Amino acid sequence: MIQEFTTVDDLPLPIPWTVHGSKPIYDSRWVSLDLVDVEPTAAERYEHHVVTVPYEAVCVLVHHPEKGVLLLYRHRFITNTAGFELPAGGVEPGEDVLVAASREVLEETGCVVDRLEKVATGNASDGVSTQRFHFVYARASNEESVPADAFESDRLYWVPVDSIASLVQAGLVPGCPAMFGLLFGLQFGYFGSNRPAP
Repeated sequence: MIQEFTTVDDLPLPIPWTVHGSKPIYDSRWVSLDLVDVEPTAAERYEHHVVTVPYEAVCVLVHHPEKGVLLLYRHRFITNTAGFELPAGGVEPGEDVLVAASREVLEETGCVVDRLEKVATGNASDGVSTQRFHFVYARASNEESVPADAFESDRLYWVPVDSIASLVQAGLVPGCPAMFGLLFGLQFGYFGSNRPAP
């Protein structure tokens, strides 16, 4: 029976599924695949594939007050899709999330950033994978260099803030991390002059 939502204070405690064990199928330094013997609440147990990503990731909302939001334009061979993305990448073991965000932006775009602030954390696809993204707002300076990882994108663009929603609506931001980050930034005013204070 569907219930009417009131407040988060009225939510019941979640009932976790029972995990009876797992069997490794594939393992590398980038990703592993396991077959997990799991028993849902009030249902029969079964084997579920779980992709484990051993590192967390950052996705960075790089904003310049005059130029707009920094986006990469690229093709993704896995899904055979092309579109705009935010700078993103893995957090090294022991690395601070904000340090990782600054490093990834510099490596992928050549752009120097400051005023970094972690604004959200989310699971990329928690029905199948452990991958987790930390979303970081960063203010771009006017200092730019040649990106070390120029192969990460076909082109780099400063996109006006008032063009972002139409790009998302047109399907030109196909990746969920970038889509979420951009819509989050728009919804909560991170790209405007009345941006929330860090």
